[in-house]
Parts: sequence; structure tokens; C-alpha cells
Amino acid sequence: MSEDQLNKIWELELDILIGQIPTSSCKGLPAVEHLQRGEYSSLVESSVVHDILTFSEDCAFQINVPLDFLRNIVNSYLSKHVTVNEQFEVLCAGVACMNAFIQSNWIGPEYKAPESLTALLTPVVRKCFPDDKPRHKNVTDCIQLMLSEDGEEICTSILNPELLVLAQAIFGSNLSELRTPDWWLLRSTYIQQQILDEQSPTLQEQLSRLSNRVQNFNWISNYKYLQVLSELEIARIHLHYGKIAASDKEIKKALSMLRMDINLTGALGKRTYYQNRDLAQLMISVNVDRNNGIENDCDLRKQDSIDFPKDISLNDDVRMPQVAFSNPQDGDFPALYPLEQATLLAVYVFKKKSQAKDHLQNEELMPFLNCLLSHPKVWAFQFSALHLRSRLECEHKRTIERALLQTQNLMELESNKTPITERLFLFYCSYAPPSFIVASECASMLVSTGSLQSALDLFLKLQLWDEVIACYNYLKLRHKAAEVIREQLKNGETVKLLCSLGDATDDVQCYERAWELSNHKSAQAKRHWGMFYFNKKMYKECIEHFKQSLAINSLQIAIWFRLGYATLMERRWEESATAYRRYCALEPDSFEAWNNLAKAYILLGQKHRAYNALQEAIKCNFETWQVWDNLMAVSNDCGDFEEVIHCYHRILDLKEKHIDEQILTVLTTVIVNNVKDCKGQSASVHRKKALELFGRITSKVMGNPTIWQLYAQLTSSIEEQTSITRSKAIQYYQRAYTAATQDNSWFRDYESMQNVFKLCEKLADAHLTFVKECASTNEAASSLSSAKFAIGNVIAKINQQMENVEKSEINGTINNDLMSLQKTLETVQEELAKIKSC
Repeated sequence: MSEDQLNKIWELELDILIGQIPTSSCKGLPAVEHLQRGEYSSLVESSVVHDILTFSEDCAFQINVPLDFLRNIVNSYLSKHVTVNEQFEVLCAGVACMNAFIQSNWIGPEYKAPESLTALLTPVVRKCFPDDKPRHKNVTDCIQLMLSEDGEEICTSILNPELLVLAQAIFGSNLSELRTPDWWLLRSTYIQQQILDEQSPTLQEQLSRLSNRVQNFNWISNYKYLQVLSELEIARIHLHYGKIAASDKEIKKALSMLRMDINLTGALGKRTYYQNRDLAQLMISVNVDRNNGIENDCDLRKQDSIDFPKDISLNDDVRMPQVAFSNPQDGDFPALYPLEQATLLAVYVFKKKSQAKDHLQNEELMPFLNCLLSHPKVWAFQFSALHLRSRLECEHKRTIERALLQTQNLMELESNKTPITERLFLFYCSYAPPSFIVASECASMLVSTGSLQSALDLFLKLQLWDEVIACYNYLKLRHKAAEVIREQLKNGETVKLLCSLGDATDDVQCYERAWELSNHKSAQAKRHWGMFYFNKKMYKECIEHFKQSLAINSLQIAIWFRLGYATLMERRWEESATAYRRYCALEPDSFEAWNNLAKAYILLGQKHRAYNALQEAIKCNFETWQVWDNLMAVSNDCGDFEEVIHCYHRILDLKEKHIDEQILTVLTTVIVNNVKDCKGQSASVHRKKALELFGRITSKVMGNPTIWQLYAQLTSSIEEQTSITRSKAIQYYQRAYTAATQDNSWFRDYESMQNVFKLCEKLADAHLTFVKECASTNEAASSLSSAKFAIGNVIAKINQQMENVEKSEINGTINNDLMSLQKTLETVQEELAKIKSC
């Protein structure tokens, strides 16, 4: 083949990759014309596919992994068809299968796979699965098993799985003369991940390896548009697995290449019909330098042929559909090119995934969607933006009705006239969910609005048995769930159905049967088995089941959390810390997990690690005072007294009043005694901030003697004492004395008497110290008179109490303390007499 012909094939490959409209260069190549017209059945039923699947009859391959067996069949065909054109025809067949699968399960309209494909696949599948198990007798079940990974099966409502199986086999075969098979394999593998019940470590590893290959294509540097596209598709994969830092890196690369800048800003406006004045409203500012060397991909589409999904208007009597800005231009968003919109959508999803969820998050996110919806350019982006908006709005009572109607509208796209090729344009960076996810979210919204029967009908149609069981439980018809599942089991046992039956009947034997049916390879069976014990608080029994499930599939995020909790309850601290560490690595935004990890570390005596874990918990939830309280306690143990003060202030912000005498006592002691903090500096450097903290506490809590006494001690410890600081110390001791003696029963309790005695001693010392430096005789006399009265009152109360008690019952220590206080009173009286005689 000449170099021109080879370049032509490569250019056509790239056109197919990005969804380019038909060009004159594809004439004479029927496969390309079929693809670009969306005529996928013509390729799925083509002679190429027929020859590949019938080529296997004389082949004998070792069967370890069924999908690899099918790839070997494709490679056998390619070994006899080695030209670039022949390989290109095979690639086009794979792309047709892939696109048809997306059409069936994502974007519509309904696609019916040719019966001839299943007929051709049947003998191949039979070679992969022997007939010794009941489930292997059903070809459809076998095809679904070919897409299973790490003990996780695909959703049972997926249509035409054979299309994805064939696409995976083709993209993973030896198409060495072509440029893009690895990119298509990346896409198809990610599609496979999206239809699994849980994340798969095996697929994650494959996707990571394929991502590196795509980014390192030596030809991609010549196509800036494709560079940006690859970064966005790979960022989406990273976000799926919760790899926030990796996705941030890819998105920043895309923004840099596009010379695009996105910032949150504000403008005055009204959100409700009844607002009298304009208030600050969040919006986004998007700036793009179009001299970035990237072509305008609007030119690749026929805009007039696109029937975008309908944007349902908000019909509320209070909230406006859009913010009415005082300056109308503030609400005008720029008309972005499709690739720029893809980048904006990626930034939106990144922000949603990377930020802790709170009541402000939706306010920050909505402007991104408003920008996308203001200028529809790409069908898949319009679909995604409307769906993502529904996810936000279903959480608010004023917008849940619109969210429900919008989701129902997205489920009914059969009448939409947009060609399939337009629906697929930039689909792989659109964040559009599978149709069964949209339907299940619609059913969940119906549950939240009280339409349980309608939700139940949807869940039954989708065969989402966990949700079916929950609905029947709400309706107090739990036995009906078991009946429905048993009816399904008549068609053949599956691990998923057996586990669901166990959930519906609380029969452990169902989980045992599922485990045996999977040949001890199903993470799902062990997951459900463990959850059975976990829900009954039988933590010791559930731990081993969770561990076995995680050994098969280590990306089950929720199971790591439950394993951490179960081991925490069983006092297995090391195992709990390990489980919570794994959970936090996969889901870093859960403050409960970080908090529990810190607890495990504390119980292990690893307080510095607990301190770091609590710092992460605070990042995830800034509004829960209990987490701040935990951080304050651990910071105190670690010697970070500056953080102790900061935490205490934050707690007061959240709950106004908070008393922790132990923390405040330690804080005062280390400052008074100049103990070194975690940074090696004297704790006395924190005295000023500590005094501010005590001032704030005592302004809210005035009747706690311990707080006033600590406040006085802290004030007395100031190195450069003045008459003002001494006077304040006396004032605080006096407040402590008043608070301690205001309860008329204080002299009936031994511990209370001891505290009052000590307080009187300190009060007297403060007065005597003040008098020594006092220049005014009258002021000194007044100070000592106050001390004399306070101490004398205490002594009189104790003596009166002792007269009513038998001498044998009087604690000897009380007599000693009383005698010591009497001497202190005499000292005060002597000093007072000296002053008066002057």
C-alpha cells in the first residue's frame, strides 16, 4: 500500500474516533459510510464479522479467560488477513458493535441486535463454558459472565451484551497497522466498568495501562484537538475511581491547551419572586483565548439536525427559573465550542467529586450547568447537563418536581429525531450515565415523593432487587419480594438472584448456594453474606465474609467502611485502622471514616496519626462540632496548643457554649509553667490567644468557678504585671469564689469544701500581692477588707456546719485545711491593720 493510501486510512481512523461528519475521502469505503450514517447493523451482519466467528471451528485455543479466547479467534482471522484495509474493516466492525451497544443502553433509540450475531456467537460461547453448570446452559447468561470481572457481574437489565463482548475482542486483538485500537479499547473497557455492580481492580489496572499508551502515542502531538480529547476522557476515568489528584492534573492540561480560564464570581440579582432587593449571587466567568491552535469543532456538526433533549422549565411560585441579575449582561454566558464545553463539564464533575458535600456546594455547581445549558451545542452534553441538574435539584423540596419530570423526559428519547451519530459526538467525555441508572434515579425520586408503587414497577423492570426489597418493606409486603425473586429463579439460578433471595428471606443458605454456584469466586455472594450479619450487629461473624469479598475485589468502597466499623466494635484496632485507611484512600471525602480512623489510632496509642486523620476529617466537614472536639483533644495530647485554641473557638462558633474543663486546665498549666509545645517553643507564646479564648468563654458561661479560676491563674502568669492585670486577677478569683459559694450546699460536700478552701487561699494571695504594689492606701484597705470578708464567711459557714456534726464524723483533713485558712485570715487581718495604722 502506498504512503498516501496509508495516510488516508489513518485520517479516516481519526475521523471515526472524534465522530467526524462524512467526507469525500470515505467514498468507496462502505464500512466508513455505514459508520458515519449510523447504519451499525450493516457492519454487525457483515461478512467480516461472519468470517471471524466462523473462523474458529478449526481453532484450538487454551481457555482460561473467555474474552481472551474470543480475542484469539479474532487474531486467527487477522493472521490470514494482514493488509491495512482488512484490519481497518475489522476495526470498523468493532466500532459499529461498540456504538450499537451505547445506543442500546445509553442514548437510544432502541437498537435490536441481529439474531444472526447471537447465532454465530453461540458455538464460540459454548467452547468457553462447559455445560456442567445450570447457568452455562443459557447463552445469554454466558455472554454476561464474559463481561464479569473480579467476582462482579454486569447489571441484568443491560441489553445486547454480545455487542460489547465482540467490540472488546476486536479492540484487544492484533490490529498492529492501525493507530487507534488502543484508544477504542480504553473506551470499551471503561464502558464495561460502568455496567458492573462494583468497581473492578482488574479493569482499573487495564484502564491505567491503556491511558498511558494513549497519552504516549507518538502521532498524537500533531493533533492538539485529540490531545485535549484524550486528557478529558482519561480525567473522566480517574474521577470514576476517585483519583482526584490525577484527574485534576489531566483537566489542568486540557485547560492549558485550550487557554481556557474558569472562575467563580458574583453579581447582584434576585432568586425569588418576592425579593425586594438584589443580593450577591454566584456565577462563573469563562474566558478562552481562541488563538490556541485548536479548530472550531462546531464546524464538524450539522446543528440544524440536532433535536436536543427538552429543558423542563421550573414551575415554582417562589423560586425563579433563573437568577434575575440586576445587570442583564451578568447572566449572559459565552457561546463555547464543543470541546470547551466538554472541559467545563469535566471541571464541574471534578468540583463535585473533590469538594466536601454541604449546603453551599449546589450553589457553587449550578452556574456551571447553567452555562452549558445556555448554548446547546452537543446532544450528549445537553443530556448530561440536564441529568446532572436533576441530581442536584432532587435534594430540594422546591425543585424535586422539576428534577423528576426532567428525569422522566430523559428516559423517553425514542421520539427524539437526532441522528445516532450526533448523539454519539463527544459521548466518551460527556459523563452521560447508562439508561438503567437514569431510570433507577427516577424511581428513587418517586420514592422520595411517596409514589412507592410507581417506583416499585420501575425497580422490577430494571431487576434492581435490593431496591425492590426496600419498596416491599416500606409497603409491609416483604413476602412479595421473595415471591418475585423465586419466580425469576425458575428461569435459572444466578448469584445475584440467590443473594437477593437471601436478603428478602434472611436465609443464610441462599448465600451459601450463591457462593458454591460461583465456584468460590463471587465477591457479591460474600458481600451479601457479610451484610446479613452486619445488619444484625453480629460483627464477629461478618468480618471474615467481608475480608473474603474484599480479597476478590478490593475496590468495594462501602465494604471497607463496614469492615472498619465491625472490627472497631470487636476491639480489633489494627484491622480497623487498616480498613479505614483503605476506605479513605478510595473515598477521601468522608469525615465519618477519617474520624473513625482517628479513633482507631488513638486506641492504638498513635496520637500523631490520629491528629493527621482528624485534620482530614475537618476538611471534609467543617460544621460538625464533635469532630472539632476530637481534634482538640488529640491536639492537646500532641502538644499543639495553638490548634487547641483554634478548635475551641470553632466549637464556640458552632454551638455557642462549650465547657471542657480538662482541656482548659491543661492549656492553662502548660502556659503558666512554660512547657514546650510540639514545635519546641514555650507554650507561654500562646498566652495572649488563650486569654482571648477565656474572655469569650466567660462572656457566655458566668457561673463556672473552675473557668474563672483558670482565667485568673492565666492572668496572674503574665510576666510584666501591672496594677491592671493584678486587679483583673482579683476580679476573676472573686467571680470564681462567687460561683463556687452560690450553691448553699457547698459546705455539705467534702470535695466542694476542699475546692473552696484552695480558692480562698489563692484569692488571699492575689489580694496580698496587689496590696504590696498598690500606691493608694484606701484602695489597698478596700482590697484586703474584701478578702477578709470572703474568707471569714467561709470559715463561719464551716464552723456552723461542724457544730451540727459528730466529732467522730469530721474528716481530719478538714480540720487541717480550716486551720490553714484561719492563719491566712489572720495574715490578711494583720496586713489590713498595718495599712489602717499608717
